[in-house]
Amino acid sequence: MTKKTAIIIGGSSDIGTQVAKRMLQEGFNIALTYNSHKPNLEKQDNAEINEYKLDLTHKEDIKDFFEQVMSDFKYFDTLVFCAGVSQKRALIFDVSDDEIDNLFEVNIKSAIRCVREFVRLTVNRHPANIVLVGSFVEKNGCSCESVYTATKSAMTGLCKSLASELGNLDVRVNVVAPGFIDTKMNNNLSQDEKDEMADITPLKRLGTTQDVAEIICFLASEKSSFITGQTICVDGGLVLE
Repeated sequence: MTKKTAIIIGGSSDIGTQVAKRMLQEGFNIALTYNSHKPNLEKQDNAEINEYKLDLTHKEDIKDFFEQVMSDFKYFDTLVFCAGVSQKRALIFDVSDDEIDNLFEVNIKSAIRCVREFVRLTVNRHPANIVLVGSFVEKNGCSCESVYTATKSAMTGLCKSLASELGNLDVRVNVVAPGFIDTKMNNNLSQDEKDEMADITPLKRLGTTQDVAEIICFLASEKSSFITGQTICVDGGLVLE
């Protein structure tokens, strides 16, 4: 039986690293990308881990990366896209063109390119699945982070369309939308601000990277074989629909 192999884009992020650790526990081989620093991952018995430096703003490198992974592993069946950049909080008239371009380039354009190359190399060969990491902000918006919210909202439309487009080709696509998660991305918040975020969350705490990794691993497993086209919030009840 071919060993399940996951490509994790943004594997050096707090969430990406936790997903890699959890998938290694589940017996996956892992190919992960980093931009500036490698994650600290312990080798697992009978599991292969390859790390690749990839700058998603260099769009021409994305196709080469996927072809290199195929050459190295000969097989992959799972794509987890958890790369992303945040927006400096600002009113819309203070957001520069450069920041708009960078947010869209990293958060959604590169996700589309990664999906395209992943599907190109897997479709009609074996079942596959894609998990995109979005954000709870796409549900209700986020004041002073409107461009970031727009990029994350685009993931839901991408997911639904791809689920319809690729379902008969045995490819599943879902979005995981974290709420307030205790990661380095939120280190700009004071402890009082973090406590306030926890207080407005029905479960009265911030989420952990483990909370997010568990649902991603579930969606990457056969246990979720009849789930596609969904955006699943991991937010402690912050968004109640």
